[in-house]
Parts: sequence; C-alpha cells; structure tokens
Amino acid sequence: MTTYEHEAPLRLLQDNPKLAEELYCGLLGRRLPDYTDVKPGSEAMTRGDDAVIRNCDNVAVYYRGEKEAFALLFEVQRGRDDDKRYSWLDYIASARTRLQCPVALVVITFDEATAKWTSEPIQTGHPGLILRPLLIGPSQIPVITDPDEGRENVSIALLSLIAHGGGEQGGDVIRAYYETIRGFDRTLWSRYAEYALNALQGDQFMVLQEIIMSDTTLPNTYRLGLFGEKYREGRAEGKSEGLVEGERTALNLYLELREIPVSQEVRFRIDSCEDAEQLKAWLGDLIRTDSTEHIRDLSTYTARPPASRAAPFASLRRRSR
Repeated sequence: MTTYEHEAPLRLLQDNPKLAEELYCGLLGRRLPDYTDVKPGSEAMTRGDDAVIRNCDNVAVYYRGEKEAFALLFEVQRGRDDDKRYSWLDYIASARTRLQCPVALVVITFDEATAKWTSEPIQTGHPGLILRPLLIGPSQIPVITDPDEGRENVSIALLSLIAHGGGEQGGDVIRAYYETIRGFDRTLWSRYAEYALNALQGDQFMVLQEIIMSDTTLPNTYRLGLFGEKYREGRAEGKSEGLVEGERTALNLYLELREIPVSQEVRFRIDSCEDAEQLKAWLGDLIRTDSTEHIRDLSTYTARPPASRAAPFASLRRRSR
C-alpha cells in the first residue's frame, strides 16, 4: 500500500531534479559523468510485449547536449518484497534499452531491516552479473539536529526526519526540522510542514504538531492552511471563545490520537472549561505524561454546560495511522 513515507522522497525528487545528484553524489559518494542538463524521465519500465505493468518510482536523465549520458532510477522501499529482486534488473535493462545510456538503480529505505535486505547482492544466474542496488538507508542518511545544517538542504533534513524522527535523538531531529522550515515563506512552509506531518506516524506526528500549534511567532494563516476550518474556528484572532475552542480541539485531538481512556469526569471538565490557558496547560501536561490525572485533580476551573462535539481534525487523524 502506498504511504506518504513512500511518497515524500518522490515528491522531493519531482520538486527538485537536482536532488537526485545530491543523493547520488552527496550521500553515496558517487560521481556523475559530465552533463549539461537533467530532466525527469518516464517511470514506465514495461516492455511492449509484457503483460505485466512495471513502473519504477522516479527517473532522472542526464544529457550531454541532446544525447542521454546517464540515468538514475529511484525506488523507495518500505519493506521486503522478493519480487523486486527480479524486477529491479528488468528496470535497469528496460531503461538502458530505451535511453541507450548507462543506468544506475538507487533504493531509498528508512528502516534497518529493509536496508539490510536491500543491500544483499542479487544473483542473476549469469556468470559475473550480480546486481547490487545502491542503498540510501538510515546509515547513509545523516542525523540532522542542527537547524543550520538543515537549512543547507531542506530535502535531506526531511529524509533525516523520516529516518531518525523515531530514534534516540528523535526529539532533537524533529525540533531541528521545524526550526529549519520556520523562516520559510507561507508557500514553502506549508509544503514542507505538510510533507513532514503526512510522513510521520504516532508519537512523532504528535510532537511536530504540538510544536506547530504552540509556536506563538507563527502567523495564524500558516496553521490555517494546514488544519483548515477547525483551526479558523478554534483560533480566530481576537475572539476569546474561538481561542477556548481551539485549545479544547487540540486537547481532544491528542486524547483521540493517543487513544487515552477518558472518564466521564475528565470529559466533563474538558467540555466545560472556559479558560484557554487552562486547556493549554492541560495539553502540555498530557503530552508530557500521557495521563489525565492532572485534569481529574484540578479543583477550580471556569465551567459551562458541556456540548456534544464532532471528532476534531479527522483528516489528520487518518494521516497519523
């Protein structure tokens, strides 16, 4: 099944054709032949007489003048797939036949088990013809915890986030990524924030979302672009009721995504609280502890009769699964 972890590197390659060279030369230490231009190529690898449709994920073709000089094929691999040990060689052969130039295959993966499987040589049966895909895995992707390093290449920073956001330095990697994109204009910020939120899962998704929600320097229009009308309703500038609803929505969203049990008492306190700062403080405590104890123990709060509410940010909840 296609996921955004699979799609994010491909979107980056499509947005920036130069990224293929940065991956091939920068992360893998390889050299490209001299070229004058690079263009995206067709991902279709199906031969004319083949009933099986085969498509690789991305192709970058390097030209010297009008002539194809080299081609890079990219595959994003999320798990073991033994069929690929047969089709990858076919991808290379098909591209070589069509383009009449040398071709290399690069496989990107974000977990060590898949990286280990990918790196195993593929015995073709022909003497001396052994395929060793070029691997970009967690060991090749740098752990970027310095925003200055991330700003040098935001695409590599995003790959670092996907590969290492759940590791030992995950919190530092996520914060560094956010600081990397923080100064972008609205269009770029929205693009790279969405790439990241869609690619992350579970706890990592929640950490980045909370950083975005709690950044007081971020224009509200930026968040609105990500979270839509729910954010407009919840955080409309100058409307105290809107601020309260925004904090309540964020708190309910965290409880829902983390699947934290909520008693009737806790639900009543959340739904009846009219203090935006109190709701924000509860959310902060909840993220730190994954417990609603601090909500149950609170003795004073501004109350109102609770109302029924729809599940917040349903589209983002689907993304985090």
